[in-house]
Amino acid sequence: MPRPALTLLSRDEVEELHSKALSLLEKVGVFFEDKGVERLLTQNGLELRNGRVLFTESCIKEALSKAPKRIPLYDREGRPVSVLGEGRTVFNPGSAAIKILDFGASEPRNPTLKDLRDLVILVDALKGFKAQSTALVPSEVPNEVKDAERLYVVLKYSAKPIVTGAFTVENLPLMVEMLKAVREDYRTRPFAIFDVCPTPPLNWSRVTSRNLVDLARLGVPAEIISMPGLGGTSPVTVYGALVQHHAEVLSGIALSQIVSPGAPVIYGGSPTLIHPYYGTAVITSPESVLVTLAYRDLARHFSLPVHGYLGLSDSKAVDYQAGAEAAYTAVLAAVAGFDVASGPGMLEFESVQSLEKLVLDNEVCMLADRIARGFSPDAEVVEVIREVVLEKRGNFLAHKHTRSRYREELHLPKVWDVASRGKEAKQSLLHWAHEEVLRTLREHAPPILDGDRLARLNSVRKVLWERVGQRPPDV
Repeated sequence: MPRPALTLLSRDEVEELHSKALSLLEKVGVFFEDKGVERLLTQNGLELRNGRVLFTESCIKEALSKAPKRIPLYDREGRPVSVLGEGRTVFNPGSAAIKILDFGASEPRNPTLKDLRDLVILVDALKGFKAQSTALVPSEVPNEVKDAERLYVVLKYSAKPIVTGAFTVENLPLMVEMLKAVREDYRTRPFAIFDVCPTPPLNWSRVTSRNLVDLARLGVPAEIISMPGLGGTSPVTVYGALVQHHAEVLSGIALSQIVSPGAPVIYGGSPTLIHPYYGTAVITSPESVLVTLAYRDLARHFSLPVHGYLGLSDSKAVDYQAGAEAAYTAVLAAVAGFDVASGPGMLEFESVQSLEKLVLDNEVCMLADRIARGFSPDAEVVEVIREVVLEKRGNFLAHKHTRSRYREELHLPKVWDVASRGKEAKQSLLHWAHEEVLRTLREHAPPILDGDRLARLNSVRKVLWERVGQRPPDV
């Protein structure tokens, strides 16, 4: 079947980049803030020099050979959604936004638990998103429980799989207990992915390294998100940032496989350009996107599932810039075959979510998916054309071939204005998206968790809130 394909690096270029990353790991090494994790690595044969762990080529080679090449992904009910590693993109909203932009507002505000619940219900209804994320950080929730409280809301109000993450060492095991409360076989049929991020350049914080160790031990998929900032926290060149990015991800893969050989890991990233004038972290810059596309080739070379922050925007409003940036990065994600693409709904350097942009990005993701799907050969076509030209006066519209095939062949956007110009003035896409948000929240009935599973989940949540001496709020 003809499908668009996008490859940036040749095999020789991949091997050269990999060799340079190995050289970094062997000569410069990686700093681990957590001394327990550092000790775990040295006890497994790695050298500690000047406070940095040196990874050997043989260690990396062995880790890459043990990391799973395919990770099946299920929903909350145990139904298969995708197989990560096969290049069929699972779009999900960008995660952990600390602000939300209301319709008609020029400045974003702090989000609440209700905002998170509304976002989860909206995403549950939007077909372009095969997964949820813990997309908002509710401001009224104590810092000590924010991470797990977000997961509770998603588990309660949607059956879609989840991309999430922990902000603390202590809460990650409890968040996995939440998964277990919902479905005992969360290890064999995973329905949640946890992000863990090294700190550039070549550091792992206490929280993220301990999270990665715990995820490997508990058998939960970990997405290793390296975040080089070109010109700030990494070399300013695309090539240099790519070498550093690859080394950081390899160090995470090695750690996970030392802890538990065969632990599910996803090669991810969120590279940015540190703007030379404003100091902002621009994720949709051409250079950031080139790093992302190139590390996809590195991941594929080692047959690893791959993730990217794509389908998002750095704009501060839902405007032309937002649409352009979301569209070109979403299409690249689908055509390049990223397994997981996080970002829709996001604005302003991964810090703001917009419900209206989620509705518009949903259409963008479905268009991207249609382009990536390609097309099939049509065995009937010569006979159909002959019949229409010679017997139907050249009109394909009423032919049975058109009637039988157009639904499966054509994607008809719900959002774009492609109708003939009428007498009545049409409202803007942003107004249409806002009305769609209101209609969906009014009419969509999410599959709310109930019965014994909700009771077990509530029990875990109660333990969470006891850590801050409070009762869980209604949500």
